[in-house]
Amino acid sequence: MIALLVASGVVFAIALHASDLGLYRQYAKASLASPLMHSLPKEYPAASLVVFLLPLALHLPYSLGFALVAAIGAVAMVLCSHGLDDQPGWSYRMCVYLLLGAAAVVFARYDIFPALAALVAVEAARRDRWGRAWAWAVLGGLLKLFPFLLLPGFFVAERASTRKWPLRRVFAAGGVVALVGAAQSLVAPGNLFSPFTYELHRGFELSSLQGSLTLLADPLHVHWVSGFGSVEIVGVAHTVISVCVAVAMVGALLYIWHLAWRQRLSVEAVSLAVLTVGVLGDKAFAAQYLIWLVPFWAYWPFRRGWVAVAGLTTLVYPLLYGEAHTLGPDFYVPTAVALVRNALLLGATAFWLREQLRPGHQVETDGLPGNVLLPGGRDTAPEGATCTRL
Repeated sequence: MIALLVASGVVFAIALHASDLGLYRQYAKASLASPLMHSLPKEYPAASLVVFLLPLALHLPYSLGFALVAAIGAVAMVLCSHGLDDQPGWSYRMCVYLLLGAAAVVFARYDIFPALAALVAVEAARRDRWGRAWAWAVLGGLLKLFPFLLLPGFFVAERASTRKWPLRRVFAAGGVVALVGAAQSLVAPGNLFSPFTYELHRGFELSSLQGSLTLLADPLHVHWVSGFGSVEIVGVAHTVISVCVAVAMVGALLYIWHLAWRQRLSVEAVSLAVLTVGVLGDKAFAAQYLIWLVPFWAYWPFRRGWVAVAGLTTLVYPLLYGEAHTLGPDFYVPTAVALVRNALLLGATAFWLREQLRPGHQVETDGLPGNVLLPGGRDTAPEGATCTRL
């Protein structure tokens, strides 16, 4: 399965000529110009430049070099399954989800690396290796901001496990981020907060949750524009939608951390929940964002909702995205399919979360390859446990 994933991912990375790869190459080349490292990515954290520079050392066409480097990251993620003794079939499920939903982007975007760091962090947390968990989460956050969402859950879980407040880890993590930020400010003044300002000023990418709400708000008067490296949807109530999604995102995160504080959720469940909220709350929900969720989906047996979300993600990009103008005016069709995908992800995750909160829950595999597991690796449910599916 991993061989099929690597082969398809490399082919897609080379064949699609992804604009992101051109941007990565541009950033890598610019950083090597004199004065050295004074040109840093504007929409990504500065540490991402390490990943962008690696393909240049291979002396291959950049798309091929990047695909090979990313393939190493994907293989490393699969090799993590050797440590998942309580999760038989994890690597198989992860590869299937990636093939269904992210084969076109897994080796054409750099998300595989911070996602790998996030997975290693959660695996360390599951084994109460808290120093390692915090270190990997901070490393992933320095590459891309999503893994920082894991830290409050780690804080709560470590407090419950050790009965001590992990304040030293908070200060250590904050110190590392501050030192990196200070070094970045010295090398490239004015660049430190550029990823935040970039996100603040961008519009709603067509496949984002905000884009879906924009389409629903006034489907007859929306239009699409190119901006910030993607196709954005423009319509009424932009500010209202933005504020509502932001408030809902913060509320959902606080609710999840509250459940963690009450020890209602395992650390891997908390991690999946907060990453899902982060992905849905972002102004862009591109196909590569699925890479963040797939390793954590694989902790549970195959679920019809998540399988459908993966398939619809590929349907949006690259299939419908590339043929949008042949299907109708502007980008109505891919935006509408993305709306269905987003609603399904929201519903399927909410249903999954309800199952996690039900004592003695058990999940069927819907006839798909997988294993029936309970939190903590149990393979049987207490007598009288219910069985639900989505």
